[in-house]
Amino acid sequence: MMKVKVEQAIAMARNNESLKGLVIEDLMDTQVRAVDALALAEHGIVLPEQNIYYNDDDIAYDPDFDEVEWSKEPLKMTWEEKIQLAEKIENNSLGDEEISVKVKITDGRVRQWAKENDEKMGQMLGNFIVDIYKANQIIKG
Repeated sequence: MMKVKVEQAIAMARNNESLKGLVIEDLMDTQVRAVDALALAEHGIVLPEQNIYYNDDDIAYDPDFDEVEWSKEPLKMTWEEKIQLAEKIENNSLGDEEISVKVKITDGRVRQWAKENDEKMGQMLGNFIVDIYKANQIIKG
């Protein structure tokens, strides 16, 4: 059996490496951030609650979640409506909505090319936006 420190186990979990057969030496004596505890839990390592350190600063701002006014009242939907909503979310059909963006292009030749290829532009820009979003999430860490 290989012995590792908590920091090493967290790094391995984040790299999706197996933690099977490892002995984590300082597991019960070390506090870890909540996100690191989740990474370990995904690999079968559960920490006692008192060893998990939570800090709001570690949580990324998400306007889709943080700007919503949450209510504790039950959702007034029929079971059929709930099932349909769950299926839409599962199939990601809610994410398929189109958005409009105004783009200012000062170069006439580029503007003409964009107009001639407007069907391709949507897909190209969509892929580009996804890549920028993913890069932004990586930078935020």
